[in-house]
Amino acid sequence: MTNSSLRVLWTIVGLVLTTIGVVGLVASLGHLAGVDEDAPLIWSGLLRLWRAIEPWGLAILGALGLLLAWLGAHLLGRQLRPRRHPAMGDLDLRTVTGPAAGAAGLPPGTTRVRGACLVRGLERDLARDPQVRRASVVLAGTAADPELWIELQLGSRAALTTVRDHVSAAVGRFRATSGLVPGRLEVIARIDTSGPARVR
Repeated sequence: MTNSSLRVLWTIVGLVLTTIGVVGLVASLGHLAGVDEDAPLIWSGLLRLWRAIEPWGLAILGALGLLLAWLGAHLLGRQLRPRRHPAMGDLDLRTVTGPAAGAAGLPPGTTRVRGACLVRGLERDLARDPQVRRASVVLAGTAADPELWIELQLGSRAALTTVRDHVSAAVGRFRATSGLVPGRLEVIARIDTSGPARVR
């Protein structure tokens, strides 16, 4: 399935989960129009279980309704929210360092690298600093005009100057090993739960 098909599929799933959660919550509170509060909406076995756990059944149903509504809304939001920067796919370094080879064969020394491998390598390099708890990298754009987006989760005692130097060194190693020179580089550092601080 294509990305668009998956997005449509999970959008539908998210809508269904959200609807089930909201309807269950409204029904449990007795505010669903056209539904008799005393009429059983479930099969007999589940109805007997429902009556056996009274008076906790209403609280459990309300909690399940809220959980389903939250899960549905969360899934729906993730699917509808577009990615700011589409990820770069396979990278053929011939497009960066030299002319492309003919269809008959590849010249000696040709290297083909997946964009995901470059991303994981840079993330591991960034995470080597003990002040960096987590590093997330997005490599976007094209091989000729790449863009690099870095997000760091830092400890509460992290020194931003030290982190900036570490990021600069890691990006320098990335340029040297990949042959890519990002036309745009943005780094966002988040310290605990505080707001983001940009490192330039």
